[in-house]
Amino acid sequence: MLKYIIILSIFSAVQLVVASETLSYVAEPSQVYIAPKPANISTLLDFIDSRDDLSNLSKILREPAGFARAFDTAPTWSFTFFAPSNEAFEHTGAYFSSFATTPKGKWWIGNLINHHYVPNSKLTTSNFNTHLSRLQTASYLYINTFVHGSGEIKINNVATATGPDNLVTSTPSENISRSLKGVIHIIDRILDPSAQVFESDLPKVSQTFIAGSCSNPNIAYC
Repeated sequence: MLKYIIILSIFSAVQLVVASETLSYVAEPSQVYIAPKPANISTLLDFIDSRDDLSNLSKILREPAGFARAFDTAPTWSFTFFAPSNEAFEHTGAYFSSFATTPKGKWWIGNLINHHYVPNSKLTTSNFNTHLSRLQTASYLYINTFVHGSGEIKINNVATATGPDNLVTSTPSENISRSLKGVIHIIDRILDPSAQVFESDLPKVSQTFIAGSCSNPNIAYC
């Protein structure tokens, strides 16, 4: 019994030491393979960097490791991205500014970015309608969307697509509709994943399956 008490005491001491260490965010390794980007490609990052009204997003994308690299990759898949404008970051409050600079905040920023990205589906305004519907993002959580009477896309009843249907990522192809891989909707508010309210009774926007997400519609949370 004494042996087990000693082992438990040592384990507890190790836990206390680990817990007392300063939390740090793992930076991107110095030697990382970078996929070549053809000269005629306009990536998601290229689009963001080219817009003065997305300068805050451009800066924030470079804080969590890997996102700038990923967004500068020429994808072979379709995607939709809801890009928060500078105006969106002006409506976050003091908590966002203070928390985002912490190591845990950088992880949270990465999850926040994922919540604005929809892989495998290129969704323009014509894919949405006046009925409230739900759409799954790369965070595996849902956002709700509908087209307002004025023709603007509303997301989560708080954000408006002020700059919709920006097509990017041209790839060598004779068929222009196939060569445009991504669509970006500039929005005036941030979509917070912690603010999701799961509404199973809402119809789903037609989208392509996201790997790793729930694929069994017979399960309630799918």
